[in-house]
Amino acid sequence: MKKKSILFVLIVLAFQAKFLIKAQLNPMGICYVEVNNNNILNAGAYKLQTSNKYLFGVVNIFAANINYDTSKGRAYLYSNNNVTKVLTNAQTYIKPLQDKGIKVVLTVLGNHQGAGICNFPTREAAKDFALQLAHTVNTYGLDGIDFDDEYSDYGNNGTGQPNSSSFVMLVQELRALLPDKIISFYYYGPAASRLSWNGYRAGDYINYSWNAMYGTFSAPNVPPLTNAQISPAAVWLGNTSNSTTTSLANQTKNGGYGLFLWYDLHGTNETTQLSAGTQTLYGEQTVLSTPLQSWTQGTNCDAPIGLFTSNLTGTSAKLNWTAVGTNTYDVDYKPATSSTWINAATATTATSLTISGLTANTEYDWRIRTNCSVKSTYMFAPRFNSGTGVVTPTGNYSLSLDGSSESGSAGNLTLSGSALSFEGWIKPSSFKSAFPYISSIMGTEVSDSNSALLRLGDGNLANNKLQFVVSINNVQQKLASTTALNVNTWYHVAATYDGAAMKIYINGVLDASRSQTGSINSNGAFNVGYSYNTSRNFNGKIDEVRVWKRALSQTEISQKMCNVTLPATSLSAYWKFNEGSGTSVQDTSGNGVSLTLTGVDSTNWGTDVPCTTSTQKGSIAAETQKQIINEQAVKKQVRLYPNPVSRSSQLTISVPAEFNKGKLTVYSLSGNIVETQTLSVGDNPYNPSKLSAGNYIIQFESQNGSLKQVERLMVK
Repeated sequence: MKKKSILFVLIVLAFQAKFLIKAQLNPMGICYVEVNNNNILNAGAYKLQTSNKYLFGVVNIFAANINYDTSKGRAYLYSNNNVTKVLTNAQTYIKPLQDKGIKVVLTVLGNHQGAGICNFPTREAAKDFALQLAHTVNTYGLDGIDFDDEYSDYGNNGTGQPNSSSFVMLVQELRALLPDKIISFYYYGPAASRLSWNGYRAGDYINYSWNAMYGTFSAPNVPPLTNAQISPAAVWLGNTSNSTTTSLANQTKNGGYGLFLWYDLHGTNETTQLSAGTQTLYGEQTVLSTPLQSWTQGTNCDAPIGLFTSNLTGTSAKLNWTAVGTNTYDVDYKPATSSTWINAATATTATSLTISGLTANTEYDWRIRTNCSVKSTYMFAPRFNSGTGVVTPTGNYSLSLDGSSESGSAGNLTLSGSALSFEGWIKPSSFKSAFPYISSIMGTEVSDSNSALLRLGDGNLANNKLQFVVSINNVQQKLASTTALNVNTWYHVAATYDGAAMKIYINGVLDASRSQTGSINSNGAFNVGYSYNTSRNFNGKIDEVRVWKRALSQTEISQKMCNVTLPATSLSAYWKFNEGSGTSVQDTSGNGVSLTLTGVDSTNWGTDVPCTTSTQKGSIAAETQKQIINEQAVKKQVRLYPNPVSRSSQLTISVPAEFNKGKLTVYSLSGNIVETQTLSVGDNPYNPSKLSAGNYIIQFESQNGSLKQVERLMVK
């Protein structure tokens, strides 16, 4: 990452000052309220005696959780009965604090299910969770998100261990979605040692961080955060002594730190201990300005999980979820660029719903909540693309992957059992030249005891030979092909296991086999072109990928390499890659296992395919129709080009009619507002020389606020 210019640093400081000024105190008071037992409104009852200023500038709702949906291999935001009560009654519990100038932020931490902020396996998984957080902030009028890396129990439910990229990707994606909101970090857990990755720093996207060890003074090391953005002190109300509180206040003041953390504000009078700190920090005692309020527990009402979208036709889609008892559900949807939700169903008893009237080749969001005696918080589904609405001949498109940053993720697939088949078409562009010489084609690899995958190469295997791997009795059993593959050649590759033997087929011909018995153990994130490390990504084209929960015969493989008649018995997932654009591949098996693509754009799609039909009647008309649909979708988007752009060049911002007289806002990656402009229809020149070299977030908003679009801009 390039060193920030002086201008960039000044902008960051100005952004932080915006929050400090609103709080009117330096250092600003940060407060956690355990809403399971305490009323969050009590945070607004404490003032300084003489100046009459509110003590707390930021109040954290402690806490929502990161849960794990094993059926879909997806981390999701969960709110228990008390967090639900606060969020769904925001006018009662959140807005009154905000009216006093206090920011209200939602803390998010693990829940012993294996999901946390440090083990998102791909950027798309991190983005999906960031979208859930952003939707929650926007729906309930919150001021930001606070991350706490506790209680995740990484590895449970087939999830992965902490990795170096996860937390950085998460805060990057969340900052792009919430450019002007607070993102803070409770400095604790695996994330505290995973704050940089691939030249990026988590601190570039975070506003604040604080010490998590109560009763101690220790400044979090989150570059490039300054002392103004850090609380090295941590006071646990009712547990840290008054003398220690005074000492921590002294060290904070003498060190020039801008934050002071108070944890666990109760429903009892805390003025004595608070004053032990504020007398030193501000020269004033703390007093109660209003009576303290008691807390009544919220009613339990969980939102549905198991959310997925299927039957994408371009103009309609089927929304699916898992029932929660015998309750009813409210369902809404919207285009991804819009801020207005459209009601699709109220108090429905169904577990699926088809929505129509969609715009082809457009991304949509949808959400659902449960109606109990109260309403649950909303659960937000993975974003989906409506599709082109055009039926294209099989094999009309393939997808090219770069062997580095591009891949596909299908979420969790349970492949455990006595039989399995993988098959698909690949055209390698190159093979790995560095140890362990592995190019991942498809599969799951959580650990040696939990895996099922097909790849090229291994530490002791030529990099251009296939290898079929399955975990049986906690050991990876491996079968290598006899044939070595060549670059720039299409191959149909297949691997099967039937409880008695492992087999590899190349172009429908049996190439290698070995005896093997036992049950496969495979339950985890299923990827195409990626395993658990981007250094193992596949470089080449891929098409017609299928996953089966049974062993295919040689006849089935050889006769159906290019297409399978649907429905098909035990077909778990089938990705034809016929979309020709976008970042999502539809599962045509009917099981709703969409493949979410990372790092791809229009250049990854091509018509170099292994399978063609001898007659393709109407193909020209179909292509023309597809082009028209794509052009219509593009016209509703703001475009900026070139991107990246040189400071000495001109940037063009092309604005469609839907965004006329709307607003353009330029943010730095830390959320600083660099510039705002009014949008005009047509091609608008923009001079990037006024920006420092680096990355920026550009937000476009229509005049009535119904449409929003966020893009990243790189200035060289």
